[in-house]
Formats: sequence, structure tokens, C-alpha cells
Amino acid sequence: MKVKTLIGSVLLVLLTACGVKTPDQPIVILYENDVHCAVEGYARFAALRADMLARTPYVTVVSAGDFVQGSTVGSLSQGEYIVDIMNTVPYDVVTVGNHEFDYGVAQMQHLMERLTADVVCCNISKDGQYLFPAYAMRRYGEVQVAFVGIATPTTFTSSTPTYFQDSLGNVCYSFHREDTYDLIQQAVDAARREGADYVIALSHLGDDSECDRSTDMIAATRGIDAVLDGHSHHVFNERRVNACGDSVLFTSTGTAFQYMGRLTIDTSGRLAAELLPSADYAHADSVVVSKVEEVEQSLSELTLQVVGHTDFPLTILGADGKRLVRKGETNLADYLADAIRYNTGADIAFANGGGLRTTIPAGDITYGTLYAVWPFNNTLRTLRGSGQQILDALEVGVKKYPEEDGDFLQVSGLRYGFDPSVASSVVLDENGLFDHVEGARRVTYAEVERDGQWEPLHPDSMYIIGGQSYIMVNQGAAGMFRRMCEVTCPMPNDIDALIQYLRTTDGEVPARYRAAQGRIEVVNR
Repeated sequence: MKVKTLIGSVLLVLLTACGVKTPDQPIVILYENDVHCAVEGYARFAALRADMLARTPYVTVVSAGDFVQGSTVGSLSQGEYIVDIMNTVPYDVVTVGNHEFDYGVAQMQHLMERLTADVVCCNISKDGQYLFPAYAMRRYGEVQVAFVGIATPTTFTSSTPTYFQDSLGNVCYSFHREDTYDLIQQAVDAARREGADYVIALSHLGDDSECDRSTDMIAATRGIDAVLDGHSHHVFNERRVNACGDSVLFTSTGTAFQYMGRLTIDTSGRLAAELLPSADYAHADSVVVSKVEEVEQSLSELTLQVVGHTDFPLTILGADGKRLVRKGETNLADYLADAIRYNTGADIAFANGGGLRTTIPAGDITYGTLYAVWPFNNTLRTLRGSGQQILDALEVGVKKYPEEDGDFLQVSGLRYGFDPSVASSVVLDENGLFDHVEGARRVTYAEVERDGQWEPLHPDSMYIIGGQSYIMVNQGAAGMFRRMCEVTCPMPNDIDALIQYLRTTDGEVPARYRAAQGRIEVVNR
């Protein structure tokens, strides 16, 4: 977590535009981002809305995206239960995060149509037609506020790339990486021409992406009064300077209702933002509580079913307690990769680190626990690829080390080493998909297990590779496997595969998985 100012402090930004109307009563905008199915927070959020309505009639509830995915309540209903809860709050305006697309574009559109809130986004189009209005206007007496929606252009690769292609593999959806800032400015200008006195950006860009950061967007645009940011899961409340040198309120609530945001436009026209610790908020809306309980009851019979047991945690963390699975080997990653290889019968199995979402604690393992680990409803697939293609895939996986990378590959039937002192020479195409390796390689060796013995991975040899559909055929994780040939027969989904693997040891995780098994080595030449 990154905290850039004291939590609970109030940040005032004086409006510099001349002639802007001021409200006759305070306008309160309640905001959140990256809730990721943390449904217990919605009742407090709704209660905060009710408390604010007791003070002023001008209350609006908004989200900066990533709400339908993150736990079993989202994945088992493909987002339907989350929409039901959000409609109960209710929300007024939302934008879409990259994870709104995790169940496919058709399901995303269905969910957004079911939301009673206005859905806004200025930079997603299909065949030249924009999927959503760029902004929504809200009137508070004589004052108008425009809410502009912005999606991260990295959605193309951070969700599932094939979702955005036609049946021939042609990209038909665009997130406008090259002209995102221009589209944002066009939306702001259009809102101002329509009479917006204030413009609030619901931005799912984040402040630490490789490109298209909210911080850069603010510096490149004018006319935005506040940016409610999402995607990076950070906590901050500060000011940034825009292209005209004006101050812009810049704030984010973290993730999973870590904080609830309250932006106020007072009767003098000043903007203030507060971050309220959600856990400390004593009130809960009874109607939303009942809706959440109804949803949880409908899931409980399945999610509480015990499917196995482990005497020790299977973790995504390192010895320092920080997440490791996106840049290093863990015992959970070994276990899941082995489960894939067992169920596919492949020579080698891969699991991308970004797909492993949580630790399995010691004790009984439930169906719900497995869904929390792998919440994306993937099926298993097999491909036939060359040793050289596998080496390229490994190179892609370590391209960002020592930074985290969802493309980082956990392995079974394979072990490899890489040298981080070598600069990555992986080349990606304009869509962020793997193209080729140009220059020195980080991967120093790779060996394949054959009958309990290790032998070098031969670039010219062919191997059967197992993995989840996300990376095998849906071009996730930089599309590193898209040039291989699929050889899949009907196979189980990943959760059923895990259960099958548990059953091979009577539901007990073997002691050999108590620690990571040394399949991935960081070496220095």
C-alpha cells in the first residue's frame, strides 16, 4: 500500500475557472475503486450514502472500476451477484476496469446493461463505434457535474486478448492506447460545452502502470477538477498539476473497501476529498446487508464443501510475507502446476503467476478456497511446441524481474534459471503481445524431467505443454503461446483438475509440497 498523505486529511482545491456556478447546498460524491467482490463493504457504503442524504439532497455514488471479479461471489455468478448488490446500494455512475472483461465482452455488456447506474467510458470502441457514452451529466440545482469514464489501455492484455478479436483473429476492439489522452480531452471539452461546471474523471488508469498513468493523463489534459483513480490499488489523496498549471484533486481508495472516498463540492465552490476507513464506519444499511446475506447463502452449500486437507499453508507469499508468486517460485505454484501436468498428461505444464490469487491456509480445503485461488473459470488445454518456443515463453515470463509480472511462469516437469543482470530483450507488438527476442537472453538454462531424470531442453525438439485456457489459447500473458499448435481433447476446468489431483493422495496435500521445490533459480553468470 502507498499512502501519499495522512489518511482522513482534507485536501482543498480552489477552482480557477471564472464564472463557475456554485451549488446552493453541498454536493457529495462517494467513490471507491477496485472493490474486487469485497461485498461486506457495500452495506457500509450504502449507509454512508444514507447519512450524507440526511445532510444534503445532492449525493452521488460512483465507482472507478474492477468490481465484478475477485472472489467466488463474482466468479461463480460471472458478476451477476455483484451487480445485484450494487443496484441495491444504489450506484449512480461507474466506469469499467480491466477485470470487468474477465467473463467475456458479451457478459460484460450484459452486466453493464443490468446496472441501474450510468456506465461511462471514453476510450473503448468496436469497429469504430464506442461502447459507452464518454461521460454522464448530473444536475444539482443550477449546477452540473460531468463524470468522464476512462479504461486502462492495458485491458487488451491484462484481460483476455482473444475476447477482443473476431473469429479470424483480427483485433476489432480498441482501447486507444495511442490517443487516449486526446479522447479524454475531447470528452472534457464536450462536457464543458454542454454546461458542466465541474468535471470529475473516473479513471481506471492507475498511477504506476508502464504507460497511460493517471498522473501523466492529468499533466496532458486541462479542465478536469478531480481524478478518482483505480487500477493500482494504492491509497492517496493529493494534488497534481494539469497542462495549464492548475491544481487537480487526485485520490484513490486502495482496494476491497479499504477506504471509502467522500468528495465534497461546498457552497463556495471548493473541492475537498476525505478517505474514510471502511472498517471503522459503524453504520450498515439493513437492505444491503440482507441482499449480501441472500447472495452468500446461495453460495454457501457449494463453497463450504470440503474437498481436501493440508497440514501447512500453500502460499503465494515469500519469506518476507510479501507476494512472491509473480516473480518467484512458491509451494502453491508448484502444486498447481503439477495438478495441471497430471490432468493434461503433458511433458511440461505452466501456470502464470498473475492467475494465482491467494494462499491456501493450513486445514481443510474447501471448494470456495480453490475458487479463491483460481477464480477465472479456465479450462485446461494442451499445445505442441518446440523447445525454442518454450525458451521464448520463459524469456517473456522473466522480462520484468525483479518487478512483479503476471506473465511470470510457474512450471512443472521443467526447471530453469535466469540472470537478471542481463537486460531483457523481449520485443512486444503494438498490442502488447510477444513478438520476438532480440539480443541477449536472461534465461541461462532449461531442463526437462524425463523418468525422474533431468535433461537439457532442446530448442529443436517438440514437447506437449499443458496450461489454462487463458494463456494456452486466449492469448493471455502476452500471447506467448499463440503460435503453438493445439492438441487438446476434452479436458476439465482448472478447479475440477485441482480436486482430481487432491484425490490422487486421498485429499491430503503431500509433505513434499511444504516448501518450494527449486524449479526456478536466479543465477549470475
